[in-house]
Amino acid sequence: MVAEWRAKAQAHGWSLRETVIALGPQRGHVGTPSGLADKFAHFVRHGAIDGFNVTPYLIPDGLDDIVDLLVPELQERGIYRTEYPGTTLRENLGLREPLTHRSAQDRRQAG
Repeated sequence: MVAEWRAKAQAHGWSLRETVIALGPQRGHVGTPSGLADKFAHFVRHGAIDGFNVTPYLIPDGLDDIVDLLVPELQERGIYRTEYPGTTLRENLGLREPLTHRSAQDRRQAG
């Protein structure tokens, strides 16, 4: 597959980015923030998904659209958290404290 992609990229004069866009899997969703939130809410409510990995088509502008426009729509529908129970990723994933000689209190005071 790599050789095939290289040959097509060379034949068309594509950059690496253009090659991935042209030949990569098209698994994305396109639409307005409201429309995408409705679609994702349907998937969540029917058990098709239980989380999101969202990658904007354009960076950094697309990321701003996701954070400022899509996330609030998802939160409004109750399918994206507005807050987390813990203050660290470790706590939110339910992982134990690291094995160290310092106590959690010491680490908080040092940080």
